[in-house]
Amino acid sequence: MIRTTNLITAGTMAAFGLTAWSGVVASDSHTIKFGNVISAGDTQNQGYELFAEQVAERTDGRITVEVYPDSQLGGEREMVEATQFGDIEMTAPSVGVLANFDKSLEVFDFPFIFEDADTAHEVLDSELGDEMLAGLADSGLVALGWGENGFRNLAMTDGTVRVPEDMEGVKLRTMQVPMHIAYWESIGAAPTPLSFPEVFTSLQQGVVDGVENPYELLYSARLTEPANYLTETRHIYDPEVLLINKDFYESLSDEDQEIIQSAADAAIDEIRSLKENVSDEIRAEIEAAGGTVTDLTEEERQAWIDSAVPFYAENASEVDTDKLKAILEAAGNTTFLEAIR
Repeated sequence: MIRTTNLITAGTMAAFGLTAWSGVVASDSHTIKFGNVISAGDTQNQGYELFAEQVAERTDGRITVEVYPDSQLGGEREMVEATQFGDIEMTAPSVGVLANFDKSLEVFDFPFIFEDADTAHEVLDSELGDEMLAGLADSGLVALGWGENGFRNLAMTDGTVRVPEDMEGVKLRTMQVPMHIAYWESIGAAPTPLSFPEVFTSLQQGVVDGVENPYELLYSARLTEPANYLTETRHIYDPEVLLINKDFYESLSDEDQEIIQSAADAAIDEIRSLKENVSDEIRAEIEAAGGTVTDLTEEERQAWIDSAVPFYAENASEVDTDKLKAILEAAGNTTFLEAIR
């Protein structure tokens, strides 16, 4: 499995001279603040707690990691910016948010790229996946690897959605991600970007009619209470990226960098393992609580895929088209490759 260990050359602190973290030596103690928007106890935070345990154990407590879930330190974009500037040391945002910091990552904002998680893992853990993360170093960030949020699905407050035509005029909460917004607009929806902490109240008050996210996050954030009509569209596979402040990382000894990277790799493996069955488990809990979860027929799913063909044809030129083609080819997705050739 290829990770991003080699994105930053070890020992660069000496090459670059003094930085905000200069003067740090290997024996110094550090506290790493690691913020994320995911609910405590979710699979991601179980992985992040494993990361914290391994770092503390392997450094004999010299480096400690404090994990702050549930948007305690802000929304995803706010925490990426805080990590850039060293206000916190780590975060793990959705790749959709990171496209605001490295436009080449916008290719992952296109719908229906990956058919399943195994295919996504194979592509992300390849040299191509490493290459896609390398540009974040220009933003003061080191990417430690591809985590996982999962496949995004629909949750509505008033009735089940089955086909793209059902989205006509629907006010759907999205992230502030241009390609997400453009896709939903292309099928007639009214995408409404909101920060994640605002979503529950907005659903309750009718500001939006629905939201899209993986089942686990929808459920743990209680969004399935006001929006309890779910449809398994699996329209976007949503990887997260484990990020660390570049200056801080480069201030560490080679040994400590290896410990951080190795612990991140272990956390990613743990998250992916936990994710394998979590959707089925969460679906059962949603239905037991009175929610409705709808599976699409083969024809209905094909209608969703077909709805994205014109979107690809129109928007492929707005991103790094060569990268988009490379990702589609690696994923074995000929439908959309043909649409943009």
